[in-house]
Amino acid sequence: MICVTIGRGRHSSLAEEWKAAARAGVGLVELRIDCLRRDPDIKRILKDRPTPAIFTIRRGVDGGLWRGNEERRQQVLREAIAAGVDYVDLEMEIAPKIRRFGKTKRIVSYHNMKTTPVDLQDIAEKCEEFDPDVVKIATSATTLAEASRVLHLATTAKAPTVPVAMGEIGIFTRILGAKYGAPFTYAGFNPERVFAVGMLPFGVFKKDYAYDEINAQTEVYGVIGDPIEQSLSPAVHNAAFRFLGLNKVMVPFQVPNGELPAFFKEMLWLDIKACSVTIPHKEAIVPLLQHKEGAVERTGTCNTVVIEESGRRVGYNTDYRAAMDSLEAAMGGRASEEDASPLFDKQVLILGAGGVARAIAFGLMRRGAHVTITNRHDERATRLAEEVGCRTVTWSARASTIADVIINATPVGMHPDVDDTPLPAAAFSRPGMVVFDTIYHPENTMMLKLARERGSQAVTGVDMFLRQAALQFKLYTGREAPIDLMRSVLHRKLRPLREE
Repeated sequence: MICVTIGRGRHSSLAEEWKAAARAGVGLVELRIDCLRRDPDIKRILKDRPTPAIFTIRRGVDGGLWRGNEERRQQVLREAIAAGVDYVDLEMEIAPKIRRFGKTKRIVSYHNMKTTPVDLQDIAEKCEEFDPDVVKIATSATTLAEASRVLHLATTAKAPTVPVAMGEIGIFTRILGAKYGAPFTYAGFNPERVFAVGMLPFGVFKKDYAYDEINAQTEVYGVIGDPIEQSLSPAVHNAAFRFLGLNKVMVPFQVPNGELPAFFKEMLWLDIKACSVTIPHKEAIVPLLQHKEGAVERTGTCNTVVIEESGRRVGYNTDYRAAMDSLEAAMGGRASEEDASPLFDKQVLILGAGGVARAIAFGLMRRGAHVTITNRHDERATRLAEEVGCRTVTWSARASTIADVIINATPVGMHPDVDDTPLPAAAFSRPGMVVFDTIYHPENTMMLKLARERGSQAVTGVDMFLRQAALQFKLYTGREAPIDLMRSVLHRKLRPLREE
C-alpha cells in the first residue's frame, strides 16, 4: 500500500487535502499533526475520515515541526488512540509509555536525521520489544552500504517493517520494501510540500513503479548513474513489463563516481537481473564485465549489463546501434545493409568525449563519416580522437567548425538546466545541416530550438532513447518491446517539461 503524507497549518486545509488524496485513489494517509499551527482538535480531525489514517506528531529532533512540549504531545497521541485512530506513530523511546488501546495499531518508529547507526539491527530489534504492529526505521544514508543495510532489515524483522534510507541514494529502499514485506511506503502528495529527501510522489509510485503489484517474486532490474533522478528508464521499462504481464521492476540506484565495485558488492543480495548504465559509468563499468559484445569491445563503453544466473556480468552497448539508426533514418535511411550509409563522406562534429560520444564516434567511422571531436576538456577530446582515429578541435573553436552533422553528446541542456546550450546560434548557419541532441529530457533542448530557427533538421534524443530501450528490453526479457506503449509513456513523462 502507498501511504501519502499530508501536513498543513490549518485544520480545514488538512481536511481538504485528505479528501483530495482519497479522490486520487490513496488508500492510507499519514496526518502530520505537528504541522498544525494551533493545538490539535482531535474530534474535528477525525470526524469524517475519507481513508484510514496514521496519526503522527513528529518532534523537531526527528525532522518534525511540533511546537509544544513533550508532555502535551504524548497527551494528544493518547487522545487520538482513545478516539480510535487507525494507526498511531510512536517513537521507540516513548512507545513503552503509551499503552495499546482499542483497535488502534501501533507503529513503533526510529528516526535518525544525521546518519545510519552501525547498530541498526539492534535498534530494529529493540523496536520489536514495544508491542508494534509495524516497525518503521528511517535513517539518513550517504552510502550504498548504509542504504542496503536499511533495506535488509525488512528481510530479518519479526514484525512487518517499513525501511526508509533517507536521501537520493536510498530511493530504492522506498520501492523495494514491498518485495520484502513492508506493509506500505510513504509518498508525497502535495508537490509544494516535501517531507523528506528522496520521498517520491504518489503518482510516481503508482504509475512508474506499480508499487502495489511488487511482491516477493518480483525480479529486480536497475538503472545506475549519478545523478539518477532524471532517468526515465524505470517508467518506460516498468510500463512495458506490466503490459506483457512480467513480474519485474526497474528501480534507480544512485551510484557515485568510483563506487561501481561497491554497488555490485552491496547489492548482490538483491539478485539484480540486469542494469541500464548511464552517466558517468559507461566507460568505468567495462573492466567489471566478464564478457562483452563486439560493440563494447570496439567502443570501450557499455550501457547495458545482463547478470547471468552464475553471476557473470555480460556487457552490451545499445546506444551504439540506436544512435546510428536514428541518424540514418533522419537522413533518408538506406534500402538494405549493403547500401552505403547516408553518413558516408559527411563532416560530423561531436560535442563531448564521454561514453555516448565514444560509441557514436566509432559508429560514424565505420560508416565512412569524417569525424571531429570537441570537448570542454581539450585533453579528453584529443585522447578519444586518437583512439578513434579522427581529428579534434578545441572547445573554443567548435562554433566555427564546418560540419554537415552536429551531435551533442554532453549533458549541457539536460533537465533542469533547460536554458543551456553547448553551441551558440551562429553555429547553425550552414544550409541543410542535421543537428542531433542525444539528450531526451527535455525532448526539445535549447540547442535544437536554435537549430530549427535557422533551418536545420533537428533530431531529438527521444528516438535514440526509445530504440536503445527497445534493444535493452529484448536483452532483459527475450521478447520484443511494446515500442508504441514505451513511446506514449515517455511522452507522458516529458509533457510537464514541454508545458514549462
